[in-house]
Amino acid sequence: MAAIVVCWLCKCGTRLKVIAETDFNPASATTIALCPKCGDPQPIHAEKITSVTEDMSDGRLTCEDKESLLAARNKAFDFYRRIAAELAEAAGMMADAEFQFLYDKVLTAKQVFSEFSEQLHEHTAMHGC
Repeated sequence: MAAIVVCWLCKCGTRLKVIAETDFNPASATTIALCPKCGDPQPIHAEKITSVTEDMSDGRLTCEDKESLLAARNKAFDFYRRIAAELAEAAGMMADAEFQFLYDKVLTAKQVFSEFSEQLHEHTAMHGC
């Protein structure tokens, strides 16, 4: 299981932060997080919600660079998760050369995800957003 953090601005104006857990299954569950102030539902793509809290950060909006890095990282994670599930399903079901090709594709997807994660971490540390 991997921990994820999802933030959103509720329609009541409350900034919320959800900490949840997901696995690497592309058909992962969707769980509903409720705003503690108004009860507005927000779908979260995770198996389990650990906490829903009001986001007490300084209120600065995230910069465009961070938003694009976050979107790229999330897209890379989703692809990595899907291709890893394909690899798991294919184990023992295909020729060695085909399996090796798929395995290499998983390693590449993992590397791309790791690079975007590192860039996002570095940007957040340097920029403070």
